[in-house]
Amino acid sequence: MAVKTCLMVGGGGMAGGWINRMTQKFGDRIKIIGLVDVNQDVLDRQAQALGLSKDQLFTSHEDAVSAVKADFCGVATPPPFHALATVAALEAGMPVISEKPIADTLDAAKDMVRAAQKTDLPCAIIQNYRYARNKQELVRIRNEGRLGRLQHIVGRYACDYREFESWGKAWRHTMEFGLLFEGSVHHFDMLRFLSGGDPDTLMGFGWNPEWSSFDHHSSGMYLVNMDNGTHTFYEGNSSAAGITNCWHREHYRAEFEEGTVEIAEGATVTIHRVGEEPEVYEAPEIEWEGHDHLFDEFLNWLDGGPPSETRIEKNIISYAMVIAAMETTLDGQPKKIADYISDLELKS
Repeated sequence: MAVKTCLMVGGGGMAGGWINRMTQKFGDRIKIIGLVDVNQDVLDRQAQALGLSKDQLFTSHEDAVSAVKADFCGVATPPPFHALATVAALEAGMPVISEKPIADTLDAAKDMVRAAQKTDLPCAIIQNYRYARNKQELVRIRNEGRLGRLQHIVGRYACDYREFESWGKAWRHTMEFGLLFEGSVHHFDMLRFLSGGDPDTLMGFGWNPEWSSFDHHSSGMYLVNMDNGTHTFYEGNSSAAGITNCWHREHYRAEFEEGTVEIAEGATVTIHRVGEEPEVYEAPEIEWEGHDHLFDEFLNWLDGGPPSETRIEKNIISYAMVIAAMETTLDGQPKKIADYISDLELKS
């Protein structure tokens, strides 16, 4: 497979992690030939590490997509800037892989979908939590029918962010619906993945406890029924003071016809059957985990392989769940997910 050239939009923070992965784990498959960041210090530091010249550095994506012709574009900026960079890159003829959430608004996310459809170019969204050993094992149990039919799934996320700025950045504590846009976007997508279905109706509540460090809703409970007959329930809590299930330790309980599967931290899988001792084991190894899986999958797509499982036409369904959760919190009414994306022609 030929080395793919990359225009990287973003150089610090999450984008810096992307660059490290690309160079350290995919150095034989990816070569960064252009870099965009609004911070000149970040540009200078990464330029030295990547061996980039001044004419390969940009402070605006508009200038970059005009000057750089790469095999693909990576976008790892804050969400309000995803759509602008992604649409510009697609229109310039470059496939795109972008961080989640897709964008900061549903309209912006739809602009990205339409640009991908118009150009017929690959566009994938990062949903790295799918690619952990125990999550993959739960899906195998479901697909192979080891415990019969799936009835419902309960997911729990709980972090102790009671101190201001304990969630990394101040803006996560001051933004509206930080739980949903910064946290639940992962967990709603996971409920889709683990259940094997897409959401039909979503309802629930969000709130902010008096002792919260957040300006807006930091907790919520949402119920979703899926189009394959399964049901899912989600508990989100960014003000947890006791039992926590924080990042990479979220707790999922899947109720099957013939038993229950629990997964949380690490690779451990626990199967419960009535009247029997729990069966506890480590899920099998997988070739790539997290971001690494998604980079590998995207590169294979560019080489003619199957489309990414988290391609934008699929992932916008998870994002629509976030918007629906926000709106059901505001008006208390159940939401049909199809209503949010009915103006898009989404291919399977």
